[in-house]
Amino acid sequence: MAKQNTSFKQNILSAICIGAQKYKDVFLDYEYKISSKGFSLKEFYIISASKSNFLHLTGVNTSLSAEQFFDKALNNTLTENDFNFIKKGHTEKMVKGSVRRKVRFLSCLDKLFTLSTLVEENFVKNKIICTFAASENSFTLGFISVPLCHPKTLLKGNELKNPVKIDSIMRRKRGEKEFEDFLSV
Repeated sequence: MAKQNTSFKQNILSAICIGAQKYKDVFLDYEYKISSKGFSLKEFYIISASKSNFLHLTGVNTSLSAEQFFDKALNNTLTENDFNFIKKGHTEKMVKGSVRRKVRFLSCLDKLFTLSTLVEENFVKNKIICTFAASENSFTLGFISVPLCHPKTLLKGNELKNPVKIDSIMRRKRGEKEFEDFLSV
């Protein structure tokens, strides 16, 4: 019996669909308040993501809207025909490498909220500029404030240059008013 090989695109599709569920569980169901004595610009940041933030974390290109892409991924109706690896100014090989590095961490997004997580205000990496970023060492997630913070980029490894410790992470279910202790020193 012949062994069935899974294509690169099939692997990416699977990782995106698994990642969409994790993204929903972590970022759409809850909002977070991150505090650190090391912050100098603000006392805390509130993370409040939307469906439209997920697509950029995958690195793929699609003709679907960001919300349609997320909904199809979450419902496991996303197909290989719904995305590609074409980006202006980049070779397909470059885009595939970027996508490979990003999607492997989509299923680990919940690991970002631990006491060992480090944060950095005014995070810059190449052309990426974020209000703040957080890393638990295997990946870095950058956020942009508009005025609440939304996920903007997902990078492999700890890319923080001036990391500080988190003092507390508070969490609330989306739609509730009060934050509750989630993690604190």
